[in-house]
Formats: sequence, C-alpha cells, structure tokens
Amino acid sequence: MADMRPHPTRKSPRLSGYDYTQPTGYLVTISVDQMENRFGEVLDDVMQLDQAGEMVKAAWNRLPDRFSSIELDAYVVMPNHFHGIVFLGTNPESGPPSLSRVIQVFKSETAVEYGRQIRAGVFPPVQRGLWHRSFHDRILWDERILSLAREYVANNPRKWHEAHARYMIQRRSKLRSRTWRGFARK
Repeated sequence: MADMRPHPTRKSPRLSGYDYTQPTGYLVTISVDQMENRFGEVLDDVMQLDQAGEMVKAAWNRLPDRFSSIELDAYVVMPNHFHGIVFLGTNPESGPPSLSRVIQVFKSETAVEYGRQIRAGVFPPVQRGLWHRSFHDRILWDERILSLAREYVANNPRKWHEAHARYMIQRRSKLRSRTWRGFARK
C-alpha cells in the first residue's frame, strides 16, 4: 500500500515578508547538488578553477549585461559552491529585478552550458542537476555587514579544508544515524 502521509513542506530560506527587489546588497551562496566538487580545487589556500569553474565565473560576470540595474562585488567560485555579493537597484532608470530572478538566470545559464559540456564529453555527468534547488542569502543591511561579507568571501578558499572536513564528518554522521534508525524500525 502506498504511503499516504503528506510530504513535508520545505521552509523557504527567504526572509518572510521582505521585498527582494529592494535596492541593497545581498550575499548569496549557491551549492552544487549533492555537494560534489565540480569547479576545481583549493591548493595552498588558493582556489584553482577548472574549465567548469571558469564557465561559472564567466556566467556570473555576464549578469550585469542581462540586468542593467545590478552591480557585482566580491565573489568566489569554490569546488562545490559559489559565494557572490550582488547589489540590486543600482540604475534608477530601470526597475531592479528580484534577487531570485538574478539567481535563476545564473543557475539556468550555467546548468545549460554544463549540460552541453557533458554531452560533448568535456564535463563529468551529474546525477540530478548541477545546482541544489535553492540558494541562501544574507541581506547586507549596512557597511559593517558588507565588510564582513567581503571578508567572508575573500577568506573562503583559505578555510576550505577545515570547513569541508567538518561537513564530511557531519554528513557521515547523518548517514549513520539514518541507517541506524532505518535498521531499528524494521
């Protein structure tokens, strides 16, 4: 018999009631699906982009061509995620797009190009898709928070090995607990 319990609803990572077309800065984090390393590697605390990483970097830098009322700031392509600071509403003559629309275009363009390169035999295949389905954001309310965000982006490669090791330990722990809970129910 099919499981008839309702599926859990995902809580939106966006700030409830906030207008994401507001002219301000945002720090966005976008993760690769399954947190697989796809864009290069960190060597001696410096991110070394591979061909896929260069493609992601180029797509990010093209966003102002598509949206005349945004400006890009600090960003970093990491092996399995991306951090970038974007300012909306920088051109008073054109209305700002929503942050979600900017990220949708970025993710779409990179995923389509990644797919082309998979079919050409250049990039390795993905299981479900290139990117995780959503993204995280931080609203940069003032200069102090902007400064902290820039520092965070700049230091990300230097902290990669420590953060990645911590993530892998947490992931293994979750897998073990799922396995144990699943075993205990049978």
